[in-house]
Amino acid sequence: MATTNETPTVPATTTTAEPPAVPAASDQRQEGFLSADQMDVDTEDAKEVPEDPAIARIEQLLRAKDDTSRFVALALLKAVLDNQDTAKAASSESLLRLWKALPVKFLDKLLRAGLHVSPSTSAQSQGSTSAATSASPQPGPASTAHMRDLAVAVLHTFAVRILPPDRRGDARLTGRIPLLVESLLNAPSEAAPSTSPSTTSPSPAPENVTTLILQTLATLVGQEQGAAVFYKTVDDYSPLVELASSQPLVLDILLTVWLYGFLAAAGRSSVGPDTSNGNHNITETLQATLPKLVAAFKGTDGITLLDFITKLLRGALFISSESTPSSYPNTDLMPSAHGSMVWLRPIVGFIRRLAANRPTARSRAAYTHAANTLIQVFPGTAEDLLFGDDGSSTPENGSFANLFINLLLVDLRATLPALLSQINNKDSYVGTASRLASAYDVLSAFVAYLMQSMEDSDGDGGEDEAGGHASVKLALSAENLLRFRTTMSETMSVTAEYLRDRWDAAIAGALGLHPDARTGMGSGIDGSRTATFSHALDAAGLPLTWDSADDEMIASRDPLVLAAIRTLSLWLREDENTTLRREALGLVDMFTDLYSAPASARSQDIRLPVIDALEGISYIDLQDGSSDGGGGDEAGLDRKAIAVLLDHGVWKMLTLDLLAILESSGELQGAQAEVEAYRGVRIAAFLLPIVVSESSGAPPEDWMDLVTRVAAWCGPDGREPASNRAIVAQCRVAALQLAAQLVHGLRPTIYRRYKHSISALRGLASQMQQSLTVPVPPRLQADLADVINMLG
Repeated sequence: MATTNETPTVPATTTTAEPPAVPAASDQRQEGFLSADQMDVDTEDAKEVPEDPAIARIEQLLRAKDDTSRFVALALLKAVLDNQDTAKAASSESLLRLWKALPVKFLDKLLRAGLHVSPSTSAQSQGSTSAATSASPQPGPASTAHMRDLAVAVLHTFAVRILPPDRRGDARLTGRIPLLVESLLNAPSEAAPSTSPSTTSPSPAPENVTTLILQTLATLVGQEQGAAVFYKTVDDYSPLVELASSQPLVLDILLTVWLYGFLAAAGRSSVGPDTSNGNHNITETLQATLPKLVAAFKGTDGITLLDFITKLLRGALFISSESTPSSYPNTDLMPSAHGSMVWLRPIVGFIRRLAANRPTARSRAAYTHAANTLIQVFPGTAEDLLFGDDGSSTPENGSFANLFINLLLVDLRATLPALLSQINNKDSYVGTASRLASAYDVLSAFVAYLMQSMEDSDGDGGEDEAGGHASVKLALSAENLLRFRTTMSETMSVTAEYLRDRWDAAIAGALGLHPDARTGMGSGIDGSRTATFSHALDAAGLPLTWDSADDEMIASRDPLVLAAIRTLSLWLREDENTTLRREALGLVDMFTDLYSAPASARSQDIRLPVIDALEGISYIDLQDGSSDGGGGDEAGLDRKAIAVLLDHGVWKMLTLDLLAILESSGELQGAQAEVEAYRGVRIAAFLLPIVVSESSGAPPEDWMDLVTRVAAWCGPDGREPASNRAIVAQCRVAALQLAAQLVHGLRPTIYRRYKHSISALRGLASQMQQSLTVPVPPRLQADLADVINMLG
């Protein structure tokens, strides 16, 4: 029997010659001819079932000891599998038994035989080499290529067509992955016509061999076991990288393998990380391969590459965010920005070229998603590459940032007006909504980058005092900035109109309708269809709701709606546009609905953006205040807007949330504690000017509930981690500051009613002073001192 490194001898004309006689399986077992892998047959597969003679003969040949019989068996097996009628007639048990009888070591020999043949040599005519093959014990180049093709075809048929999904993780299949990857190097890219009328067996055309290998690999790595074998055993990705630009399946294979690798690194895979190699790191493999992969797409439009990068980084970001340090130590899965610059810059180059060259619908989606993903994964670095001044802008051509942002704004304004009619079009809405959601997120990042650049231009241009960031230079002229403000405000106005229409159709029923006035059968904020009757007579009016039939795309979960709210909220807060703020005031019922909705009704936490929006619409331009009768005071508050907010229950909604944060501030840990505490600070910062503006000495009775609830708080217990103490302390001081402002300047009669609560607040403030044992910002100490002074 040939050794593993030998090339099996193949008969020259096995189609016309009678195959050699092979002893029956029972005789071979008695004579001890079968090895362990040849006898790997389940007892259940040995049940007596009617068999096709051809399949029985193939099984006998597969169990033979010599390579010639095995090769003949493979040729006959491929012919049977390719014959649809025969394959259908054969029972599944028979085919599975053939798979168990298939000698995988012999398949490895055939695959290795093809590794020593270059594509140009393997494309020679088989007719010109058949005589030499029969005379020589070693097959010629064409025959060795044929061996490989036959092995690939058989593996492909079993993996893709015959074996059930639960058997595709079989080690007999996945163990062939490294050789299949190596075989890609020698798979010819062009077919060479065969001149021999009698070949061994029907072989896949050379141009299809690569496709068969890739389809087989894609099927195998689709199982967790196959993906684990791939990233643990395949060290050289070059065969795949070289084909990536012409074979889309390559990117699918790499995406599946790396995402499974991220899951294993995060401890969320049943296969687990590679214990045989302690230095194995899927992130390092990705960082080593991506530069070569990007280089392979040089000269192309890069659309498929951008789609691949988007899916890969979003998947890794999701896995990383879902992992907890306590579950597995290796949760830092995302590549670093510094180590990624070698491929990050070319990726941004693809985005720039696509945006500059009359983008199509597909390219527009590709560069929008890719830009958004890079900003999420590499904050700061990606903004510099996309929006910063790289020295290529000219007065004639402008900057890429100006072009890119204007393309996004035009896309939004052109698409939103007709989007509501497509909400249940499964073929178009999801893709369109996803693209527009990414566009909104990019706009949010650009506005933040714009604000940062303006702050840096007002400073000395160096790093800030804490060394937190380097100054940025925006590649936008003063004229472009003015145009951007105009077009951005127009786009946000269209956005507000779309949100109003979407919310009216799904929930509210009419513009400005108070939630208490909604009648009849409506869509609940949690997606359920419930009856909400304010009184018995309301049963006569049943408003027609129009929302997505998909529960995951209803208005409160739609990523487009949530992204639009985030961008609109940021712009309302940053831009002093009274007209837009008046328009956004009509969305207050939507903001309160989303803020008050349970977590199960939202796909994302939208509460911080809602606070931004409420803060934005509660102020007016000071130069505007005296002319429109808004009654603005020195703080710039719009009393009409504040009255609308209070009428919609904003005070109660926010104070209840602040009290819940205060009472649980010692229980939460990590990032969740920081997010909750920061929201509490923002709530207090929004409500404090409203309290200050109420100078009558008699705040509304329901406002004073905050005083009694804060006074009843047990105080800091010191259980929070040291890393969270600063932000948690800031939240607690903000709540005390808001309560102290409510009791400051109360009329004597009202003051006496709350004297016990005021005394309790004073004790809490003193306790807070003693509990600030870690370094805290001087501003926080000053705020706490102000609280004590106000409480007397």
